[in-house]
Amino acid sequence: MRKLPSAPVLLGAMLLCTVLALTTALPDGAAQATVQRYALGSGIQLTVAEVPRQRLSYRVLETTVARAELTPLGGRLTARQPLSALAAVGGPGVLAAVNGDFFDIVGSGVPLGPVIRDGQVLKASAVPVKAVGTDPRGRLRQGRVRLGGAVAVAGTPHRLDCLNCRSLKPGFAVYTPDWGSAPRPVRSPGPVRQLTVSAGRVVDVRDRADNSSVPEDGFVLVAVGPAATALAAVRAGAPASFKAGQAGGGSPWELALGYRGTLLRKGEIPRFPGTHWYETREPRTALGWDGTGRRLWLLTVDGRSSHAAGLTVAGTARLLKRLGAANAVMLDGGGSTQMMARTGPAALRTVNVPSGHQERPVPNGLALVAPVTPVTPVTPGREFATRRTP
Repeated sequence: MRKLPSAPVLLGAMLLCTVLALTTALPDGAAQATVQRYALGSGIQLTVAEVPRQRLSYRVLETTVARAELTPLGGRLTARQPLSALAAVGGPGVLAAVNGDFFDIVGSGVPLGPVIRDGQVLKASAVPVKAVGTDPRGRLRQGRVRLGGAVAVAGTPHRLDCLNCRSLKPGFAVYTPDWGSAPRPVRSPGPVRQLTVSAGRVVDVRDRADNSSVPEDGFVLVAVGPAATALAAVRAGAPASFKAGQAGGGSPWELALGYRGTLLRKGEIPRFPGTHWYETREPRTALGWDGTGRRLWLLTVDGRSSHAAGLTVAGTARLLKRLGAANAVMLDGGGSTQMMARTGPAALRTVNVPSGHQERPVPNGLALVAPVTPVTPVTPGREFATRRTP
């Protein structure tokens, strides 16, 4: 992860709480709304909106990539932590944060989509998987991540099919220490050959997948189906290594994580399926950006409470479009929906109301990090000053 600004550098950004004029786009037919706006730093704005008659409560972070860098939060892939703990690791440079990708909530806790941090592939498949993130210039993008790489055992190279994946399929899968301590997948659709590699040599060979530990200086290779047959003659002591990276043309990903469903594409709202998940009002977390990829919106919508019912998927898309986004995707919602912000000189705090009334441990998140530039401290304005609109 990139080096974050120090506390003195961020002092001004932490103290800039000047209340801004109301420009937030409210939903159609909004009766009386209370809107609270303030700045987390120059060009980094937080809006808190309450529309009681519609039981609507949402928070929006808006900025440009020139003002704040979108940065991944997370440790080992399966190490679920409260968002406050993930953000704390980033230090005082983190001005705000939201939860990230959907994850295996009843199993290992691993994110369902690909994971790329600072250009390094931590989780991916040779089969392209949809992702959202940034390019090396920090611009927002949407596309597919495809794993490129190979594993060599006893001098023979093989295509790497999966890196730290949630399930086992025919082919060659590698698990690294980035996976974490959660149980790895063990069920497979065919015969298995599992090799544990440490310091470049095979130290253990098994004819089944299990949860033996991954050496910190190595990896575990699980070969399934015909791939297992290809490793039948391999014994302990054989040399083994692997290389993993991003495949495909175009600009590489600097940051990537999975998402569930496109909300906006080039200013247009797609037609959504008429299923329960899409048509029920729920807590939502979403990421939007403009046509240049340089302006972004992070949105959380509260729900499952007496004061906030959440939004449907289509309602979330309409709100982001009114806010100015041209493109948007849905991140994990429900009990995972959470937004934190550094609203003053104190530490980050939760600025929405999670539906479970407490933080749900999640494997990853997204943070806004202030650029490393001198800032002149100013006296803070009233925190959460309000203005009503008819």
